[in-house]
Amino acid sequence: MSFSFSSSSLSSPVTTTGKIPKRVFIPFTASEVDRYNRGNLMYVFHHVCLSSRGSSYGQANRPKNSQGFLLRRERLTTNLDSTGWKACTHPEGALYFCDIQRRIYTDSDVRDVKTLQTIEKCISRLSDLAKYHTITFPEPSPSQPSSPSLELVLELTKGKRKECRYYFVDVQKRLLFWMHEWIPERMYANLRGVKEPSHIKIALEMQYWMHCELYPHERTFDTAIYRELCGFVIHANAESITSDTSLAPFDSTELSKMMDIIRVLQDSIGQVNDPLFCVVARFMCIFSRIHFLNFHGQACARLDVDRTVYSSPDRRRCMSILLRMLSIFLFGAPWRYVEALRGVWVDETVNLPRWRTFVGNIINEWGGFTIYSTVMLAVDMSLLGIVHTDITAYQSVAVIATYISVVCTVGSIVASVVLTGMWRDKAENAEGVAKYMTKITDTMIGVDNMAIMFSVPFGLLIWGCVSMHIHICHSPCFSFGRF
Repeated sequence: MSFSFSSSSLSSPVTTTGKIPKRVFIPFTASEVDRYNRGNLMYVFHHVCLSSRGSSYGQANRPKNSQGFLLRRERLTTNLDSTGWKACTHPEGALYFCDIQRRIYTDSDVRDVKTLQTIEKCISRLSDLAKYHTITFPEPSPSQPSSPSLELVLELTKGKRKECRYYFVDVQKRLLFWMHEWIPERMYANLRGVKEPSHIKIALEMQYWMHCELYPHERTFDTAIYRELCGFVIHANAESITSDTSLAPFDSTELSKMMDIIRVLQDSIGQVNDPLFCVVARFMCIFSRIHFLNFHGQACARLDVDRTVYSSPDRRRCMSILLRMLSIFLFGAPWRYVEALRGVWVDETVNLPRWRTFVGNIINEWGGFTIYSTVMLAVDMSLLGIVHTDITAYQSVAVIATYISVVCTVGSIVASVVLTGMWRDKAENAEGVAKYMTKITDTMIGVDNMAIMFSVPFGLLIWGCVSMHIHICHSPCFSFGRF
C-alpha cells in the first residue's frame, strides 16, 4: 500500500508564539488512554462572588490577582472554533477533543493555547515522520472529506518528562500502527506465545474497536459490521446452550439481552449516533478480545474453555509436594479443588460465566459446612456436659477428643465465614478476577496454594467428626461396661 505526501495538509490554523518544549514521542495503545485516571478535580468555593466581568470565584479562596485569573479563563477558550478543533462529549460523560476534518483526537485540553500549540507541533512532526514512510497524514480525500482512512490520537503527559503519546489508526484495515519501532507488550495482555501476524492482527483489531469506543464522534457502522456482530452473538448464544465448555464470554441470559439490543441497532445502520456506535464498538471489542485470548484462527487454538494451549495434560496434573502432603491431612479435598481451579483458571485467563458457577458452588459448599459445624458444635457441648458428671473421667481420652472436636468445628465455621466474605464479590468483573487470581497464585506452588486454602473448612469439619467418633468410642457413657 503506497501513499503520497502533501505539504498543504500540514497547515495549521494556530500561530505558534514563544518557545514550546520539544516532546518525546512514545507509542501507546487505545487501552492505555488515561481517560479514567486523569485526576482532574473541581475546586469548590463555599462563598461565591460574581465579578463585574461575569466570572465567579470563591471569596475564601480568592486569587491574589483576580484580574489575571479572569484573563486566564478567557485565554482557555479563545478562538477554539477557528482552529478546527471541537469539544466532544462521550456518551459516558467524558470530555475529549477532535479535529473532524483531519481525524485527530486527543484527551488533552486544547482549549489552553499552549496545549493547542504543543499538539499542533506534535502533529506536524508526526506528519513529517509519516512522509518519511511514504504515508500521507492528514490524507486528502476530496470525495469523502469526512471519512479518511487514517486517524491520529495524541495525549500529552503531565510531569517533568515531556512526552507525547500517540498512535495512528487505519480505519479500513481496523488496526493501529506507529512511526517508531515498538513491541506493544501491554496490548498482548501478558499473553504468551503471540508470534503469528494473523494473531497480532486480532490484537490490533481489538485496540481499533476500543479506539472507536473512546472516540465515537460522527462515526457510523454499515450492514457488514452489523451482520458480523449478529453472527458473533448468535453463535456464542448457541454454543453456551449446547456446550458445557463454551468459550462464550457471557451466559445465555446475558447473550439474549445482547440480541435484544442488537435488534434495536438495526434501524441505526449508516446513521450518526454516538451512543449506539459505542455499543457496537464495545461488543466488537469484547469478541475480538475473546478471539485473541483463545488464539482464534491459530493451529493451537483453544476450542474448549478448560483446555490449555501451553502445557500437556500430564504436566497440568503435576502437584506440589506441599499439596500432596496436606491432602492426606485434609482428606483429599485439595486434589479436588486444584482440579476445579485449573478448569476455570486456564493459562491465566478467566471465562466469567464458568467462574461465576465455580464461585457460587464453593460458597454454597462453605455455607453447608457452616451448618454441619454448628450442629456438631452443639453435640460436642452436650457430650461435654454428660462426661463432666463423672469427675473421674474428666481427663479421659473422650474429653480430650471432644475438646479437639470443638476446636475443629469452630475453626471450620470461622474459615467458612472468612472465605465466603473474601470470595462473595469475586464473581462480577472478569478483569478484576484475573488480576486477583494472578496476584494470589503468583507463588511457587501456584493454584495449589489456593486449593489448600479452600480445603480448610472441609478438612477441619472432617477432623471434628473423627474426634467426635473417638469420643463416642471412649466415653464411659457409651461403654458396654456401664450397662
